[in-house]
Amino acid sequence: MKKTDFSYLGERKKILYEQMARSYRSQDRQKHIDWVPFKERLIDSRITLISVAGAYTSDQKPFTAEGKEQDYEPREINLGVTKENLNFTSLDWEQSEVKKDFNVVLPIERLVLLQKEGMIGKINEPVYSFSGHNANKKFLMKYVCHTAEKIKASESNGVLIVPCSPRTSETACLIASEIERRGISTVMLTLFYEQALIMAPPRCAFVNFPFGRPFGRADHVTLHTAVLRDTLRLLEKTKIPGEVLGLNFVWSFGEIPV
Repeated sequence: MKKTDFSYLGERKKILYEQMARSYRSQDRQKHIDWVPFKERLIDSRITLISVAGAYTSDQKPFTAEGKEQDYEPREINLGVTKENLNFTSLDWEQSEVKKDFNVVLPIERLVLLQKEGMIGKINEPVYSFSGHNANKKFLMKYVCHTAEKIKASESNGVLIVPCSPRTSETACLIASEIERRGISTVMLTLFYEQALIMAPPRCAFVNFPFGRPFGRADHVTLHTAVLRDTLRLLEKTKIPGEVLGLNFVWSFGEIPV
């Protein structure tokens, strides 16, 4: 089995997440996987972005770590959002990189580049941002269902779901399965291979980058777009429900802050 490499973490956190990975390896895989074939070409498609990184704008109610109902309601973010107007509530990831460049977890500007490049047809506006809380499944499913109805009404062909840590990835798996259950194709990018293998989101790419950095280092536009491009291509390529496909990118920037 492929293994997530946690060597970029400090010793205490590395041991913690290696134990978590071993726990996932001992579990039985999700057997029923909701699956909706992606029938369009990416170049002709409208794509919706769902971020699971606790992003919100300065004029919106902040997410908190408390897990109240307001923390489950997604914030709607426009494509023209600026760095100065964007904030993040991180549940279990370190923010130093996102403070320099929000595209490392919320790739709005990189999606726009791919649209201009002609890879995708349109980007649905708004972008939906979840915090990553999932302890209260009733609250989570309530707002995921509301969001899915909005996405369906927008006539989006596919949904890109981007978490940035173990906790947010667990939430993202739940979101992906529910949206697919409602008839919309999804693709997810994960940083935690063992977790995705067990939870079996419909389509999933794995990149072995540090938590809080699913697209790499700040301002590394070429790397961001390459990871994003390969992830989106799984909408067209993936034929086996629940398959977790590794992307060929290697973290070469050393350890991250604890």
